[in-house]
Amino acid sequence: MRVQLLRIGIAPTRWVRHNGAGSGSQHGSQPMSKRKRKKTQKQSESDAPAKRKRDFTALKFSLIAYALLWLSMPPVGFAWFGWIAMAPIVWLIQTPQSPTKVLRQVWVATLIYWLVTLHFVRLPFWALWFGWILLSVYLSVYGVLFVAAARTMVHRFRIPTVIAAPVAYTGMEWVRVNFLTGFGMVCHSHSQYQIPASMQVVEFFGAYGLTFAMVMVSAAIAVATRFWKSKPNDGYDVVQGLSTSLPARALHAAIAVAVIAGVLVFGTMRLAKDASSRTSAEEHRYLKVALIQSSHDKKFEPETMEDLERKFSNLRNITHTARFETDHLDLIVWPEASFGYDDYLSGLSGEYTQEVLREAQFMAWQAAAGKPAPFKTAEPMLVGTLTRDPKNRLAYNSAILFDEEGQVRSRYYKNHLVMFGEYFPLVQAIPGINKLFANFGSLSFGDSFTAMETGGFTVAPNICFESTVPHFIRRQMNSLESDPRGVPVDVMVNLTNDGWFMGTSCLDLHLACNIFRAVEMRKPMLVCSNTGFSAHIDEFGRLIKVGPRRKEAELICDVRIPLHQDTIYRSWGAWFAAVCGGLAVLSVVVSIAAKKQ
Repeated sequence: MRVQLLRIGIAPTRWVRHNGAGSGSQHGSQPMSKRKRKKTQKQSESDAPAKRKRDFTALKFSLIAYALLWLSMPPVGFAWFGWIAMAPIVWLIQTPQSPTKVLRQVWVATLIYWLVTLHFVRLPFWALWFGWILLSVYLSVYGVLFVAAARTMVHRFRIPTVIAAPVAYTGMEWVRVNFLTGFGMVCHSHSQYQIPASMQVVEFFGAYGLTFAMVMVSAAIAVATRFWKSKPNDGYDVVQGLSTSLPARALHAAIAVAVIAGVLVFGTMRLAKDASSRTSAEEHRYLKVALIQSSHDKKFEPETMEDLERKFSNLRNITHTARFETDHLDLIVWPEASFGYDDYLSGLSGEYTQEVLREAQFMAWQAAAGKPAPFKTAEPMLVGTLTRDPKNRLAYNSAILFDEEGQVRSRYYKNHLVMFGEYFPLVQAIPGINKLFANFGSLSFGDSFTAMETGGFTVAPNICFESTVPHFIRRQMNSLESDPRGVPVDVMVNLTNDGWFMGTSCLDLHLACNIFRAVEMRKPMLVCSNTGFSAHIDEFGRLIKVGPRRKEAELICDVRIPLHQDTIYRSWGAWFAAVCGGLAVLSVVVSIAAKKQ
């Protein structure tokens, strides 16, 4: 009796067991018919040991990998686990076991990971339980595509695992962040958001570059520690082109050490250079900003006037406390949607004209600014609110800048809206559905960027999850500074309301995105958030100040304005990750085509 390996790599591996010699009958004189061969194969499979039918090796390895990745992320935050997390899955990429079985079990583990990681999506509204499950199912597909692409590169194209795994993983991460509206949270590199030395390399290729380096380390460790041996009758064998010799293992171990050392050495040198510049005679400008952090949980339900007045009163009191703590502020910032007295571009009716509505807004600003009592002067205020244009039936999630006299000087309308949070596709067109979401009308999309000037400084606001999308922030900065009439942006400001997520790890994951945007653009990032985390982040991704979780606070930030500097990522974008994405997608297409043959 012998086992014949028909295919290795892309197409499912099929093992056919025959009695006697060749493919003939028991006496070797007549060829076996197709029907009889199938019957023989089924009989052989039924006689196979029960252990092979219940082989969950791929599931176990995948669960270990994603458990390590989850532990590297908030809320646990064992960041160094992120460097080894993918090693168990790389072992699955190397083995020639049936790809169908491997991919099914990888999908199950990936789905569990996303369900656990994104559990906070279901909290704001009962209908989002379905959104939580659908989003997790959608994201889990990328884990399967990563393994399928990497297996094709290794088994069919004979690309070394230490190259194939990071190319496939980074490529699929790039596709995920860019496809449709994009999902930019929980990238692999975000596990390093509290280790500034690890993050400095993102100036070359963005967060994708660090993801590539981390998965390369995992792949090198996996090859160096590959433990199985070829056996005659189990579905495993040594992959062609791979060597398990001691020199090969040592080489891959050296690759892992070299990549980690390279990332950390570069990061340390970059931070040391900044430290030396701070002690030099070079003059820096400083922007003094008060970040006003409120704390009230947000739900998908109408708010009463009492609710709005209570929240406004809390923010006003925190603002006055911040003003009593310092003699002068260049800017006061409130979170997204915190200024409950809407900004109107046209009248609501004949009775509520634009002038009447503007007067109500001005009185609210006086109370917030504390002018004329208890302060004789006011400071510029950047607040999140709703800008309405009833005449044209438009409503924007906006950031508006009040000057010292309470006049609206600049407006920014949110460009990148959150599906099912700020707009509901087809809601108005489907009878019955529009009644269900009657209290949550879709907002309008902004179509331009705004740089706001105050006190000789230029700030660029973004709102909520816009800062989770790296190419959006890059496009914003390049658009503002390439305008001949524009000036370099000094500070990025993120106004957000994370009160939807009840103080969960979503707050940490959003903060991680803001930190990476600061390093990619080499600009300070200020975050003003409801329920946290408000933060002052410098251009090297260091947390200078950070607010508490789910508590009110005022953060007085002396923001050093760095000299204008471009990064390779800002100039060239994520071209490297895009190439990886193209190769990964091509490999998946080849895998599917080979399977159909």
